[in-house]
Amino acid sequence: MVTSDSYAEQTRRLLADTKSELSTIETQIDELVARRKILSAEAEAYEVALQGYLRRLGKEEIKEPDWVKLLVGQQTHKDKLKAITRNKGGRIKVREATDILYTKGFIHAKKRSTAYAMVQAYLADMAEDGEFQKIAPGE
Repeated sequence: MVTSDSYAEQTRRLLADTKSELSTIETQIDELVARRKILSAEAEAYEVALQGYLRRLGKEEIKEPDWVKLLVGQQTHKDKLKAITRNKGGRIKVREATDILYTKGFIHAKKRSTAYAMVQAYLADMAEDGEFQKIAPGE
């Protein structure tokens, strides 16, 4: 039988442990927010530096959309492939789609070749379903 004193003491200990863990997590969140702010500022600085460098060379930079923002709301890989196609002017290549999905972390495969095979299979299924039309090998 548990006495009310021991129950209260045990609950106090659990409360103290929980508050301590919460405090630790809040500290970690504050550190991450500060780190995010620093990285965001660095990314902007690098972007400005790159644009200035390319402008001085007379080269035009090919602007890619922010794929992470574009694809994060998509439910399935097929939805992501449709979004990529829309942003690539209605055409999609297996290699390009694989590069986007694999490098941005949307496909979790150990090897790029595995990700390529997955994308190729998705696109083949979508072509069979009439969602896409095959134009050329890999496209």
